[in-house]
Amino acid sequence: MNEEAVTPHKNRKKILWGIGIGFIAITIGIFFLWLFIWRFEEYTRDAYVHGNQVVVTSQIPGYITEVTVDDTQVVEEGRVLIQLDTIDQKLAFESAKNTMAETVRNVVSLFEKVGTFKADKEIRKAEFSFAAKEYQHRKKLLPSGSVSKENFQQAEARFIEAFAAYIGADHALRGAEAQVENTTIPTHPLVKRAEDAVRESYVNFQRCTIRSASNGIVAMKKAQVGESISLETPLMMIVPLNEIWVNANFKETQLKKVRVGQPVKLTSDIYGGDVVYHGEVVGLSAGTGSVLSVLPPQNATGNWIKIVQRLPVRVRLEPSEIKRNPLHLGLSMNVTIDIHDTSGKMIPAPMPPGALYSTDIFEKQDEGVDQIVQKILEQNITLKETDDGN
Repeated sequence: MNEEAVTPHKNRKKILWGIGIGFIAITIGIFFLWLFIWRFEEYTRDAYVHGNQVVVTSQIPGYITEVTVDDTQVVEEGRVLIQLDTIDQKLAFESAKNTMAETVRNVVSLFEKVGTFKADKEIRKAEFSFAAKEYQHRKKLLPSGSVSKENFQQAEARFIEAFAAYIGADHALRGAEAQVENTTIPTHPLVKRAEDAVRESYVNFQRCTIRSASNGIVAMKKAQVGESISLETPLMMIVPLNEIWVNANFKETQLKKVRVGQPVKLTSDIYGGDVVYHGEVVGLSAGTGSVLSVLPPQNATGNWIKIVQRLPVRVRLEPSEIKRNPLHLGLSMNVTIDIHDTSGKMIPAPMPPGALYSTDIFEKQDEGVDQIVQKILEQNITLKETDDGN
């Protein structure tokens, strides 16, 4: 009987010893995990994918005649999205071209008038010179009686008339020269003003075709055929999925050792733990979400309760990994920052000058207008300009 009572007691001691040793082993394992790994990591599940959102609007008012894309479709930069009615802009463009042609001809006439007034001045100068000689000749003969007083007065009147005509021709020439001085027909202010009107109407005509300013996916399409739109009407949105980042909201108590440039590992619920993204800390937000909200909290009251705040930490992702496993805006992420290296700064260095994002589709809107302007000039300039522009 005594041996049977001792056996269960020994078994219990073995079990308790085993449990104790296992607990100690687990505790030691957790301690070493914390010592070598966990204490050098900051983790949060409060993180979401963010990115640029390009709102498509029109640069001119008009009526929509075509919509070429729909939600979820992928578009490339420069792709036609919407076509507006072109009648009004086409009429304005044709009117501007006609006005420029008329202006060029008027300016050509101004240059030709300079030559006409020069010739007229020379004629008036010769007439004045002849009248002056006649006047001086009769003035010398008047005392001797060789010339009648009436004849002298007639010569004097012709002299005065010729002088006035010469002065008038000189003033007319000066006025004509002032209108074309230091310029040519193509560079004349009147021609340049008409040319600017042609360019503006041409660009407005091109703006009837609305193009995508970026590669991306179409979202929130609101444009409808037949709709009248204004300059600020949002028509749709283009989301460039290659221009995304993650905002990880860490508690303020976790940020003591977070620095710019620290490596980051991320996973997304859409792919699970099998897909691991790599990135780095770009910077910390200038303020918490509550402070930067439309209505920031006012704590100057007697019932204040301290709440641990969260500060967004921006994480840049590897472009190749995003291309391989695309992420969409708003998806939740699991973020782990490796804080081994704390030599970096909490505030990033000033950015060098230059564009982070850019497009040239708007610069292309005046392509072809130079040839149109040159053709109008060539068709309406009939005066051969000299080297001095006259």
